[in-house]
Amino acid sequence: MWKKISLLCLILFEICLVSGICLQNAECEMQNAEFSNETVLSFADYLFGQEDYYRAASEYQRFIFIAASPRETLPPREGATLNQDEETIQRAMFKIGLCYQKSRQWNTALTYFEELKQKLHGRTDAIVFEIGRTNYLKGDYPQAIKIFQRLTVSRKLGDESQYMLGWCYLKQMDWGKAEIAFDQIKSETSVYTFSQELAEFAKNGAKLPHKSPLTAGIMSLLFPGAGQAYLHRFGDGTFSMLLTLGTTWLGYHYYHEGYKNTGSILTGLGITFYGGNIYGAAASAKLINASSRANYLEQIDRLDKERGVTIEYWK
Repeated sequence: MWKKISLLCLILFEICLVSGICLQNAECEMQNAEFSNETVLSFADYLFGQEDYYRAASEYQRFIFIAASPRETLPPREGATLNQDEETIQRAMFKIGLCYQKSRQWNTALTYFEELKQKLHGRTDAIVFEIGRTNYLKGDYPQAIKIFQRLTVSRKLGDESQYMLGWCYLKQMDWGKAEIAFDQIKSETSVYTFSQELAEFAKNGAKLPHKSPLTAGIMSLLFPGAGQAYLHRFGDGTFSMLLTLGTTWLGYHYYHEGYKNTGSILTGLGITFYGGNIYGAAASAKLINASSRANYLEQIDRLDKERGVTIEYWK
C-alpha cells in the first residue's frame, strides 16, 4: 500500500517538475521574442538613419510580421498596451512609406501611405501631408496642390502645407501664387525665414526677360532679319536679311535678263528663306524664353535640394 502511495507521489512530483521547466522555457521564449522584436525595430531605425532605405524597409516589414503574429493573444508586455503596440506597427508602416519615398519609388510609397491612412485613427493629417509630398517629389504638382490646399487649414500642419504649396507653384512657374503662398506663412514657424526668401525668389521670377514670339514674327514679316534684331541676335538678323533679299533680288534680276528658269528658282528660294526668317524669329523667341525659365528652374532645384522638403514630424 505504502509503495503504491510513494510511487504515485513520485509520478506527481515528476509531472510538476516537467511542467515547471516547460513554463520557464515558455517564459524565456516570450522574453527572447520580445527582445528580438524590439531589436528588429531598433535595427530598422538605425538603417533608416544611415540612409540604407532598402534594407530598412525590409527590417520594418519583418518587424510588422513579427508584431502581427499570433503573439497578440498573449498578455501585453509590462508597461505596454495593445494600443501602444498597434501604434508602433503604424509607425513602422509610415517609415516603410518614407523608405520607398526616399528611394524614389513613388507609387509603392503612395500605396503604403494610402493603406496606413485607412487604418489610422489619429495623425491622418500627417499621412495625407506625406501623400502630398510624395506627389510633389514625383512631379505630379496638380495633385500635390489639391492635397496641400485641403491641409492649409490643419492646426498642426497648416504652415507646412502652405510652405509645400508654395513649392508646387514655384515648380510650375506660377510666380504670383507662389509668392502669395509663402507670404501667408506665420512668422513663428521654423520655415518662415526661408519662406520669405522664396517669396522674393518668386517675385523675381515674374520679372524674367520675356520676348514675344508674335512680335518677333511680325517684325520679320515686315522686314527680313528685324525679328532677330528684336531678340538681340544681330548676327542672325544680318545673315537672314542678306540671304533673303539677296536671293530674291538675284531671282528678279535673272528673270528680267531672260533666264526665266533660273530666275524662278532663285525667286522661289528667296520666298522660302523669307518664310523661314519669319518662322525662325518666332521660334527663337520661344527658345530664349524657355532657356531663361530653365536657368531659373535650375536655381529652384538647387534650393529644393538644399533646404526644400525637410519637415519631420513623426520620427
